[in-house]
Amino acid sequence: MESKHKKTESTNLLKNSTLTIAGLAVLGAGLWALMHYSAPISNLQSYASYQESNKNPEIKKNNPEKSTPQDIQKTAPETNLGNLIKTATSIPSPRTTLPRQALEHIQKGMEFTEKGEFNAGSMEFEKASIISPDSPELYSIWGAAMRMAKKFEGANRRFARAHELSPNDSEITFNWAMSQLEGDIPEDAIRLFKKTIDLAPNHLMAYNLLGKSYGRKKMYEQEVSAYKKALEIDPDFALIHFNLGIVLGIQKKFESAAPHFLKAIELDKQYEKPFVIQMLTALGKYDSASERPINQPKPQAPKSEPVKQAKVAPAKAEEKKKEGSGSEHKMEEGSKKVNDTTHVKGTILINGKAPSPNTLVFLETKTKMRSPGQKKGATLTIHQNGLNFQPRHSVIQVGTTVTFSNHDKEVHNIYSKSLSNQFNLGAMASGSFKSIEFHTAGPIVLRCNMHKDMIGTLFVVPNGYYTQPNAKGEYEFKNVNSEGYIMQVWAPMLSPDEVANNIRSADLTGVDQTFDFDIKSASVPGEIHDMTDPTDYNAIVDNIEREMFQAIEDWKNGKKFISRKRMLMAVTKHYAGEGLKGAIAKSFSSKRSILLERKLDKIRKEISGYGKTPVTEASLKSQAKFAVAALRNNVKELEARIGVAAEGK
Repeated sequence: MESKHKKTESTNLLKNSTLTIAGLAVLGAGLWALMHYSAPISNLQSYASYQESNKNPEIKKNNPEKSTPQDIQKTAPETNLGNLIKTATSIPSPRTTLPRQALEHIQKGMEFTEKGEFNAGSMEFEKASIISPDSPELYSIWGAAMRMAKKFEGANRRFARAHELSPNDSEITFNWAMSQLEGDIPEDAIRLFKKTIDLAPNHLMAYNLLGKSYGRKKMYEQEVSAYKKALEIDPDFALIHFNLGIVLGIQKKFESAAPHFLKAIELDKQYEKPFVIQMLTALGKYDSASERPINQPKPQAPKSEPVKQAKVAPAKAEEKKKEGSGSEHKMEEGSKKVNDTTHVKGTILINGKAPSPNTLVFLETKTKMRSPGQKKGATLTIHQNGLNFQPRHSVIQVGTTVTFSNHDKEVHNIYSKSLSNQFNLGAMASGSFKSIEFHTAGPIVLRCNMHKDMIGTLFVVPNGYYTQPNAKGEYEFKNVNSEGYIMQVWAPMLSPDEVANNIRSADLTGVDQTFDFDIKSASVPGEIHDMTDPTDYNAIVDNIEREMFQAIEDWKNGKKFISRKRMLMAVTKHYAGEGLKGAIAKSFSSKRSILLERKLDKIRKEISGYGKTPVTEASLKSQAKFAVAALRNNVKELEARIGVAAEGK
């Protein structure tokens, strides 16, 4: 094809132009045909298959029959357990007041549905509906299960009931719209996606699927408008750029489509599809020989990041960071400022080598006040895409708002246990987003409760200046205001102690300063440390023991309500909430942590009067002593394991 094209160029301009125009027309027709005929109504698969496909993305890429652009982009989202759980967890928690028996039926229904036993699952949901007939969560889950079974009429009735009970819940409306799109009822899908957008104006996935719904009706101008609205919210949403390129290509607006295809490829190489490259090459915007866009800037070698200034945060009475003692650069008392600004430079080495590109060096004002001229930091969006954080490593200034946006089909639960920046966003459905404003400086390790391999970092720089070293480990601060600073180096591989041991005091007077760091680390490159508080697990057991025996005492004295509350605190707040349950599960097994929890919960049930046999004070105390002993044995084993792990680093 390429040699033929070159031969044509050598003949005459008229023939070349004719062939080019004809080629574009054929390509446009091909795009329309590919779009219209290859987009099935749905292509559902089991959750196990979906997980397996995620583990082996190469297989999918190398199989054009299973991975055409239209299969990926122009069909309704596939229903899987992630979507099923999504409808259960997207309802705000204050409304989740279902009885335990109803929750048990729902759980069984979800398990049957995941296995493909849809009738058995539906029976469990029906039992739950008898117990809780007015629960929007139940009906939305039931609707998602019926959608998975391709019983779209039944799904429609359940979602309609959930919407009737909770008409202003955007996620219920969104899931109902997806069901209607998947059931090939685009008219109703359009209505429901519009309703979703009315309830949640920045719902990216709603705009995306609204565009697809218009595409089903061949309402291409409206489809273009929906995608453009999405890009106003997030200009770097690769999927939307690709979809917009497709629909513009169908309309034969190739020059308009090209920038969106180029942007999609720039953001995500998976959109570098053969038919896209053919179109861009025909338009003279892609060099197939060098396999890169024409007139696009070449990637440059990494350079030292420019000095940036951080936003001010409220001053704090006490300094949380310790000044380094015995620093060679510490200024004597009474030294005078000779210049308003100071030039600071140096080199950072970790174990004798230049650090990773994610390393950071910053100067924090000792007063905790901002330096003159500092500006507010830009907002940041961290996407969850392909079960990864994008970007994986970020730097923000104190006071910056970060939005976490889920572009995956699966539910995510983003959390951080990092010192002074602990948070848990709860379950986030596909297309949803949540924002946090960070006011405390320090590193944050991002993780997902649903996907243990997802990990990223976010560093909140304090008031002052920050930069990143170049490939040689060299850094530079120009024109820093001459005053007292605390200087610190952070890298994902450094442990809390290693960071603390290399803090410097930098009292700048206008005389140029050089600060070199030669940091010794026991970690290996690529390792990421959670900068968390050390947890005293024995103290947690002490809290559990105190609550349990006080609960038994209250029960004996007829204080039924307070005794039940104390036992609930022992189980939920102390055992689960303070991290002991999770530590046992991570270090040993989930089964062990659950069995220990059941021992505690058995005492709670008996105190609450749920037991079938008579309860005595002696039996309760005996069970409590046994549970405490089991917990202490696990803590002892846990601490031994943690100690061995620490020694092995």
